[in-house]
Amino acid sequence: MKHNWKIIPLLLALLLTLTACGASGSSAYDSKSAASEPAAAEDAGYGYYDLAETEEAASQETADRGGGQTTGSYAQAQVKLIYTADLEMEVLDFDAAVDGLDQLIEELGGYCENSNFYNYGRSRSADYTVRVPSEHYRAFVDACSDWENCHLRSRSEDVENVGEAYFDTETRLATLRTKMERLQALLAQATEMEDIITIESAISETEYQIEQYTSDLNRYDSLIGYATIHLYLDEVLDLTEEEEIGLADRLGQNLRWGAERFLETLEDLLLWAAYNIIGIVIFLLLLAAVILAVRRARNRRKVKLPYRQTKQKPEQDGPKPEQSEQHTKE
Repeated sequence: MKHNWKIIPLLLALLLTLTACGASGSSAYDSKSAASEPAAAEDAGYGYYDLAETEEAASQETADRGGGQTTGSYAQAQVKLIYTADLEMEVLDFDAAVDGLDQLIEELGGYCENSNFYNYGRSRSADYTVRVPSEHYRAFVDACSDWENCHLRSRSEDVENVGEAYFDTETRLATLRTKMERLQALLAQATEMEDIITIESAISETEYQIEQYTSDLNRYDSLIGYATIHLYLDEVLDLTEEEEIGLADRLGQNLRWGAERFLETLEDLLLWAAYNIIGIVIFLLLLAAVILAVRRARNRRKVKLPYRQTKQKPEQDGPKPEQSEQHTKE
């Protein structure tokens, strides 16, 4: 039998061609199945997704949209200032000062958040918590410092920049809202009851966090938009002088203030006594009755004690029977 060696190269070429076709078909099948696997897993239910991955994806999506910033952008955050001041003032005409303060607040577009008035008889005082727009903060403080018949006893101011905290809260809020959108989309696709309960729990927690951060932003907006001034008014007879005074003058001033305070305290005591006169009278009557009862009890004891002593003396002075018998025997 003759071997036909010319056929061998043809068989080898055919075998190589079939091997190449099989490899290409297998790779095409693998890519097709890999592409369809996520879709099949997504249709299978919520178990394919993870809440941590969802939150991470929401953060990345927020950054892609421009709601988030990269590291180093805190320095570029918008400056947001909160103004706070404490003013303590002496006034000669208390009523005029109160009217002037109310007029100034109205002119600058502010409002009085809290006020308390105190009347000590000879003098009056009041403390205010005033809110004015931040752009009028300096005008308000300067106007209070330049009032006539008033003396600014003390003033302290504070300016706080909350831009970084505001920016951070705003970014977190945007991320949570994006996360809420993704969770709601997953809830619409979920079919298993366990997945639905898990997603609804995550939605409830996210809503709570959104409310918290929204409240923080609203509080920041209120403090940034309106400055807060704590103002104390004290009615005095004479304004405190700016220049230094000698020791004798200071002693005289302190003695005068001490006398005024003593008179005010005495007046308050008399008013308190007049208000509680009935209770005071009843208390004094009861106290007098107790003292009288104690004295009577002591007098009775003093009367009984001498009588007992005189009654016992003969018994003590007389000789004992045994001793008398012994004397007679001797």
